[in-house]
Amino acid sequence: KLNRLYSSLSAELSDQLKVPVEYVPVSNYPAAVTAFRTGSLDLVWFGGLTGVQARLQTPGAKVLAQRDIDAKFTSVFIANGASGLRPFSTGDQLTNLKGRRLSFGSESSTSGRLMPQYFMSQKGVSTDELAGGAPGFSGSHDATIAVVQSGAYEVGALNEQVWTSNVEDGRVDPNKVSVTWRTPPYV
Repeated sequence: KLNRLYSSLSAELSDQLKVPVEYVPVSNYPAAVTAFRTGSLDLVWFGGLTGVQARLQTPGAKVLAQRDIDAKFTSVFIANGASGLRPFSTGDQLTNLKGRRLSFGSESSTSGRLMPQYFMSQKGVSTDELAGGAPGFSGSHDATIAVVQSGAYEVGALNEQVWTSNVEDGRVDPNKVSVTWRTPPYV
């Protein structure tokens, strides 16, 4: 899907800029930051955290654009129905995550780890208070849904847009997993 979408974007950019543009897929967030730093990639669509990492590691790097939706991003915490967790009415209820098995997506994800962990810490929940003394990392937003829906983890945090598209596409069983809490918007 990405190859199809971004190959079209590459063709349009090549036409508009009058220079060859090629879409190059990367396997994960750290790979994108490294490829940008080493000059293997000239233009990258980064998230908040990886954008900061790339600018710190690459002298002269600049932000060129931001989507309008990025000004009010949100993440969701989802829970497996068997966990007994019900929707939280306030962020103060994040304390209910203490002692639970929780999975983030990628360690380098702004919406799948950094901001959910920030909101947890603001409410007095440290990751070392989770079951096992640390969170899990599924590797991606979609994988977070899968590990929570399967029951391997009781709770997960991910990008709300990814959650919504999975729900709309029927890839979420509402009898097994649901949103427990939505973060306040962040840039």
